[in-house]
Amino acid sequence: AMLTLNGLVQNVFSKPESLDKATGELRPASTHAQILAENILESGEKRLEMVTLKIHAPDAFRKLVGQVVRVPVGAFVSNSKIQYYSLKAESAPQQ
Repeated sequence: AMLTLNGLVQNVFSKPESLDKATGELRPASTHAQILAENILESGEKRLEMVTLKIHAPDAFRKLVGQVVRVPVGAFVSNSKIQYYSLKAESAPQQ
């Protein structure tokens, strides 16, 4: 993977299926991990960011709550913000 998210696993939670109000599309239930990542700014200062990822290996992430991990991710821009997602092919985080 070209991008790797490094951080502390803070939480794992499930989202029930939902209906997209704009398209009427049914979104399936999913599991997400919240990872506290440290971003080093150009000035050298650190900024902490909470990143919420849709994940494909919930049991692996639940075992790592409170631990630092490396997760291969992809990224895209939505509403002028960078959004990250875990890669299916490499779904288990590494310590």
